[in-house]
Amino acid sequence: MPKGQRQHIIRSRLGTLFMAGLVLCAGAGNALAEPDDSREARAELRQTQAEIDRLKAMLEDFQQEMGSLEADLKKSESEIGRLRRESDELEQRIREGESRLRDLRDEAQTLQAALDSQQEQIARQLRAAHMGGQQDYLKLLLNQDDPARLARMMRYYEYVSLARVAEINSYNTTLEQVRQASQRIIEEQAALQSQRERLATTRDSLQGQQAERTRLLAGLQGRSRTQAQRLEAAEAERAGLERLIRSIDEAIVSIPTPAANSPFAEARGKLPLPVRGRIAARFGSQRGEDARLKWDGLLIAADQGTQVHAIHGGRVVFADWLRGSGLLLILDHGSGYLSLYGHNQTLLKEVGTWVQPGEAISTVGNSGGLSTPSLYFGIRHQGRALDPVAWCMLSG
Repeated sequence: MPKGQRQHIIRSRLGTLFMAGLVLCAGAGNALAEPDDSREARAELRQTQAEIDRLKAMLEDFQQEMGSLEADLKKSESEIGRLRRESDELEQRIREGESRLRDLRDEAQTLQAALDSQQEQIARQLRAAHMGGQQDYLKLLLNQDDPARLARMMRYYEYVSLARVAEINSYNTTLEQVRQASQRIIEEQAALQSQRERLATTRDSLQGQQAERTRLLAGLQGRSRTQAQRLEAAEAERAGLERLIRSIDEAIVSIPTPAANSPFAEARGKLPLPVRGRIAARFGSQRGEDARLKWDGLLIAADQGTQVHAIHGGRVVFADWLRGSGLLLILDHGSGYLSLYGHNQTLLKEVGTWVQPGEAISTVGNSGGLSTPSLYFGIRHQGRALDPVAWCMLSG
């Protein structure tokens, strides 16, 4: 081999090795960077989970000052919320099951029509074969003097035979599909029947709990209280909420929020209300009979069961019954901002869950002793109550 050609080959191979080395180095650099990102993400996840576990432990230790009737009311309204949520979920499953059943019946009807058509096609082929059967197939072939005509006749009978086999196979396939669709219909009907029976049991339990709640409320309202005693009870309820918020503020100081979440403070004046309804009480207005009691949020009247939506992305830091607030859900939005949703019928999220803006978090109710369905909605910053009207759009 000429010397110049050998040098050219050597240079080509060295260039190839050099480029391969660059690729390997780049790949190694990415491989080194990726574990760093993964480690950082895992560390953040562990921190989040640790803080949530600490928050849950704090909530378990949080004690409310309640009398026996109030403790029974908490138990009853919490059970009503659970049963209502279970009932709603069962109703949704039944609706989905009924939709699937309609689709299955439509599918079975379509398959049966195809089966009838295929059956008729096979019958026509058999009648044609019977009518042509008076002439012997071998005699027809042997009577052909033209070899080309003989070949065409043989191909024709071969095609006819294959078509019959294909039609029969297609018929058998459709027949099996009809059988499977019928079996799925039977199974779906059995599942629906089971869910309907469970729903009936749940509704019976719910009705019993609602009667128990009515009895407990009558007992609470029937207690002879002076105005001073009612004021003392209301102050105790307010103090309980304040103590809970202080405990939450201390527990969630280091829970990280997702990077994609926009700062809550930047949304001032642009936030939606959590539910559509009539504002029955405004921030700072008198609460009850005593002028010394003021609302520290909004009371929004709405139909019972109406979904309540998160006003901003946040993490659930409380989802339980609280004296004076009923079934209460609190979202942490970071930087010391909290939003509060009280007197719910059901709570749809659990502590530690991250929710997106506009996501359903609860349903409107009258828990906590309200006479009419309403939502208490408040905003706090580092424990201080803020006027929601300054933060939310009242229309649109």
